[in-house]
Amino acid sequence: MIDEAAYREILEEHARNPKFDDELLDFTHRAEYKSPQTGNICKIKIKLDNEFIRGVGLKVEGSALANASASLLAMETIDLSVSEVKTLLETLLTLFREGEQVDLPGELCVYESIRKFPERYDCALLPWRALSKALSI
Repeated sequence: MIDEAAYREILEEHARNPKFDDELLDFTHRAEYKSPQTGNICKIKIKLDNEFIRGVGLKVEGSALANASASLLAMETIDLSVSEVKTLLETLLTLFREGEQVDLPGELCVYESIRKFPERYDCALLPWRALSKALSI
C-alpha cells in the first residue's frame, strides 16, 4: 500500500495528462452514461477483438476525478478480456459499496484513497459505468 500523497499524485497526473484519446475510429461498441447525481457525462468507444479490449476512446464532461478515472480505465483495461473487465468492475463496486479491502491491479490502487469519500464515488465510477453499458456487463 502506498501513502495518500502518492495516491493524490497519481490522480493529479492522470487528470492533467489523461492516457486516452477522445476518438477511436475503429470501435465496435460505444455508449454514453450521464450521472443522474451530478449530470457528468462520459462517452466511451471500445474496440473489441475476440472478446479482448484493443482500444478505448473516451470523452468526459465532468470533474478532474472523473477524467483521472477515465484515464486509469483506459490504461488498465487494454488487452483484458470482457470477462476480466467484468471481474474488475465487480471488484471496484465491492470496494465502494461494501468498503472491503480488495486487490486492484496497477495504478487502480488509488481507488483505496477514494473509498474514504463516498461523495466522490459517482465521479470515480462515471467511466466504469459507461464501460459497463457499452459492453452490456
